[in-house]
Amino acid sequence: MTTENKIDDLKAKAGELGDDIKHKAKEAQLQAEKTVDDLKHSAKEAKLEGEKKLDDLKKDAAEHHAEDKAAVEAKVDEAKAKLDDSKAKAKDQFEHLKTEANQKLEEAKQKAAELKEEATHKFEDLKAQATEKFGDLKTQATEKFDELKNKFKS
Repeated sequence: MTTENKIDDLKAKAGELGDDIKHKAKEAQLQAEKTVDDLKHSAKEAKLEGEKKLDDLKKDAAEHHAEDKAAVEAKVDEAKAKLDDSKAKAKDQFEHLKTEANQKLEEAKQKAAELKEEATHKFEDLKAQATEKFGDLKTQATEKFDELKNKFKS
């Protein structure tokens, strides 16, 4: 082989290697583009999954908020019911005490009237006794006076 042949042969091999390198470069470029596309796709999937998770968290938070709000409202309603019940009991007790007080007042008025009547009778009795006693004393005094008068006259 001559040098020219060897050079031609090397040129041919270099051409073949150049073609192989071009093909390998295109394959590498395609592989790189595919990897980039896969990464973009994975990023989009991750973003979508994150959005789903965020929506789920928002939904769970809203549900918990609604449950908590319902529980608070139930407790408020329960407290209002207890307050209303307490008010009703207090009103009933007040009415009962008021009725008792009115009964006691009426009993006291009746007792006062009875005592007044009794006092009036006793006063009348004492007045009659005093009048009688005064009459007796007057009679005794008159007798004594007449007796002394007669004694001094004699």
